[in-house]
Amino acid sequence: MITAGKWRSWDLLLRCAIVLAWFVPWAAVGCGGSSDGPVGEVRGRVTYEGEPVKEGVVSVYSSDLGSGASGDILADGTYAISDPLKTGKYAVSVFPPPEPPPQDEVPVSSDKVYDNIPEKYRDPQKSGLVVDINEGENTLDINMTKE
Repeated sequence: MITAGKWRSWDLLLRCAIVLAWFVPWAAVGCGGSSDGPVGEVRGRVTYEGEPVKEGVVSVYSSDLGSGASGDILADGTYAISDPLKTGKYAVSVFPPPEPPPQDEVPVSSDKVYDNIPEKYRDPQKSGLVVDINEGENTLDINMTKE
């Protein structure tokens, strides 16, 4: 029988597996674009219902280009992905910040809920967010709403 405490552990493991499944392919192709051809960077602001999101990660990935990168959301809601990205279309997703590695032998989950990052925005296929990276600096402001 799975108790509430064990369910939280399984839920955390499932979330970690989903995040790893999203990021692991990047390791095979590299984290950023290559120097072949034009590249760009992206920055912007992330809000939820008009209020700045104060922590999290914005990720962009293009399976067609084999390129992707991510940037942390700062306390004022801004983010920057300064890794050079090949020009083209990228799917965009927004994730809660990763939990720090456990310092004790027994992992402790913070169980912090990030209601300001709805589930649909955590999945690049469901987020509806796409950015077309052009050469040089690009701006993408992400205005999330309730699902």
